[in-house]
Amino acid sequence: MKKIVLLIVMVAFTITATAQIEKETKYGFRIGANYSTLEGDNLDNLESRIGMHASFFAEVPLSSRLSLVPELGLSALGVNERELRLPSGDIVEAKTNWLQVTVLAKVNLSEKFYLQLGPQAGVNVTEKDDNDLYNYDLSAVGGVGYMFNENFGVDVRYGYGLSNIYDNAFEVNNEANNRYFQLGLSYRL
Repeated sequence: MKKIVLLIVMVAFTITATAQIEKETKYGFRIGANYSTLEGDNLDNLESRIGMHASFFAEVPLSSRLSLVPELGLSALGVNERELRLPSGDIVEAKTNWLQVTVLAKVNLSEKFYLQLGPQAGVNVTEKDDNDLYNYDLSAVGGVGYMFNENFGVDVRYGYGLSNIYDNAFEVNNEANNRYFQLGLSYRL
């Protein structure tokens, strides 16, 4: 009988805790502008690209000051030149669009200001031909933000590409990494 009562209490506690987290979880979307470039081998004198980004997110509170913020979105990155010719003679796309999954830790510094930090994984969704260089990207993302009210906010982020986005199929080893600043406006439902 004690085991049954203990089991009922544990199940009730789990359901209550889950319901409370689901009730506090907020969903929303974020849109804004990117200022991006590529850093790496043979990438001198390239013009940075200004592009758009848009994402959907969930904000899952873990405590009063800490939340987990997973995001799914699209982002225009790369440089302003449509194509680049590598020293090997290969021509590659340099203006690319990425489907990105981000998981950020959001630390509330006050009621209005917050910090964000976490990993991001991206897959190139730009039309490809046989010699395109982009397939996946892993990045570290960090930023600061300000909430105007319960629903509207603004943030600035920096993305530092950790993986080489060149395809290893090229005859000559080349390396390129995404680097970008983002300015975003968010709306929580």
